[in-house]
Amino acid sequence: MEQFTLNGHIVKVDVKRTKELYEKLPFVSDKAHCGCTDCIYYAKAIVHTSLAIQHFFEQFGIDPSKEAEVWKACENDDGTYYYIADYHFMGEIQGALQLDWIDVEKASFGLTNYSGNLPSPMIPETFTPPIVEFVVKINLPSDLNN
Repeated sequence: MEQFTLNGHIVKVDVKRTKELYEKLPFVSDKAHCGCTDCIYYAKAIVHTSLAIQHFFEQFGIDPSKEAEVWKACENDDGTYYYIADYHFMGEIQGALQLDWIDVEKASFGLTNYSGNLPSPMIPETFTPPIVEFVVKINLPSDLNN
């Protein structure tokens, strides 16, 4: 397991195992996962975010175009779309149940130790404890050409 210090807490992550699990998962845009218009757009847009945001996902072994439960919460006055997406990775936060929101450029990330029962309809059945829920709140452009 790798270790990161975030908000003063150690977060242990099995990056290799998480990457292996994500490789086998469908894209959120695939019918095997959801395939709705909002998920299709999210899967396209999330991979075009900044390098800092991409790195934040990658350090945990998360492919941002897979596994997530995705919600397009609203369209903002500036024409961007506000999305919330839940992911999971193999690991745990030491000494806390959850971390305060972490801002990385135009995104906010929340991490919480998963303490619910498995199996769960929100978590792929290939994931086993310990698991961290990883939430991103992000505004994405409404036009990928901008």
